[in-house]
Amino acid sequence: MEKTRYTLDRLDEGIYVFLEKGNEENQLLIPEYEITTPLTEGDIVSIDKEQEGYTIEVLKEETTDRKKQVSDLIEKLKNK
Repeated sequence: MEKTRYTLDRLDEGIYVFLEKGNEENQLLIPEYEITTPLTEGDIVSIDKEQEGYTIEVLKEETTDRKKQVSDLIEKLKNK
C-alpha cells in the first residue's frame, strides 16, 4: 500500500495541519500528542494511518529540493 504524501503546513493550537501533495484542498489534521517524529513547517512527509496511530516519515531529499525551489523563487522575485 502506497503511503500518502503531505506537506506540513502549520501547527495550529496543538493540531498539525498537513496538506496532501497534488491535492492541497485535502487536509489531514493530527493532534500534536500523536506525533512522535520531529517536524518543521514545510516538511514533506509520507503518512500511513495505522490502528495505533500514524507512521510518519520525513522525505528529506524531497523537502530539501522543495525548500531550495522556494528560496530560489523568492530571490528571483526580490531581484526584479
